[in-house]
Amino acid sequence: MKKIYILSYSDATGSRDVVKNWLNKEPLVTHWRYDMPHCFYIVSEATANELSKSFVAFNGKKGRHLIAEITDNRQGLLSPSSWFLMKNKKPAPKEIIKSSE
Repeated sequence: MKKIYILSYSDATGSRDVVKNWLNKEPLVTHWRYDMPHCFYIVSEATANELSKSFVAFNGKKGRHLIAEITDNRQGLLSPSSWFLMKNKKPAPKEIIKSSE
């Protein structure tokens, strides 16, 4: 079953490009997006533990990171594309993406 996670990481973990590189190479990750610094939203059927172990294997034990499941108990000021991903566990259609630019 697909789940949505939030990955938050410290500066010492590496740059956004380092994390994007892992997300693009990791077969456990179905979709991902970002719209805030030091934060990614990840869709996966894996557990948070499996994703974290994969990230550590890729990047080492640099800095700090947290991967936590996002439940229906959530609120905030995010883009329509991010809310769509959290609700539907798939990327937003083009009309939603266009409205959030």
